[in-house]
Amino acid sequence: MLKHSFIHIPRVGKATERKLWARGIHNWEDCLREAGKLALSPRLQRVIHSHLEISCQALSQGDAAFFETWLPTSELWRMYPEFFQKAVFLDIETTGLSPHWSDITIVGIYNGQDTEVFVKGKNLEDFPDEIRNYSLLVTFNGRQFDVPFLRARFPGLEMPLAHIDLRFLPKRLGLFGGLKNVERMLGLQREGNLGDVDGYMATRLWQEYKKGNQAALDTLIRYNLEDVVNLKDIIELAYNMAIEGLPIIVKPLRRSPRPRLNLPYDSELISWLRRSF
Repeated sequence: MLKHSFIHIPRVGKATERKLWARGIHNWEDCLREAGKLALSPRLQRVIHSHLEISCQALSQGDAAFFETWLPTSELWRMYPEFFQKAVFLDIETTGLSPHWSDITIVGIYNGQDTEVFVKGKNLEDFPDEIRNYSLLVTFNGRQFDVPFLRARFPGLEMPLAHIDLRFLPKRLGLFGGLKNVERMLGLQREGNLGDVDGYMATRLWQEYKKGNQAALDTLIRYNLEDVVNLKDIIELAYNMAIEGLPIIVKPLRRSPRPRLNLPYDSELISWLRRSF
């Protein structure tokens, strides 16, 4: 979808982008090759031509930061297929809602092949070195929650160069609510009663672990990784839904199988915590 996009060009909005599509200018190559069809002011044509040349160069160099800068935040999903090989899906668990007086307990990541978990008091300090390996970050509400927490916990943290926050695209597609509600609307399910775990219960699970209950930590990790791997399903499903409504043909994403999380969790503990709320 990225090479079909023109809204990252200065002075080009969605209306102009659709005008270009309607005139048969469906991608960057069409635009650079058939500039005479643009039917735009000479000045705007020069801006478009110049910016597309820079865009082609940035894409060939894998420069995710360029598109993070120029694409509207709500449209960053368009760059996912071109950068998914260097993408990382991330979710954190905390002791509260504010990075100023709450702590990170767990950071879970998934790179499309493998999952990894960083736990407070165990290996959390290894997280900054690992996250440097990626150029695209995918979260749900991470701009408001996960990233501020991570930057408060790790001053000077080098995060991936671009960030797709899935809070925006599903909402535009009529998928409202938090992560779990979006999952349900997309037909994604969690094993057993893991769907009953929420952010508040996650804090309770950490408290139980600190009392010496290892099963509580296992359950918290499993809950976190359910969030993380589902982010990949969400962006792939939402991406394909988004391109279906466009007046041009865009190649859909081929969805990869969801990894099987063979990690233990305590179903009885979840039920007990749910009853004790």
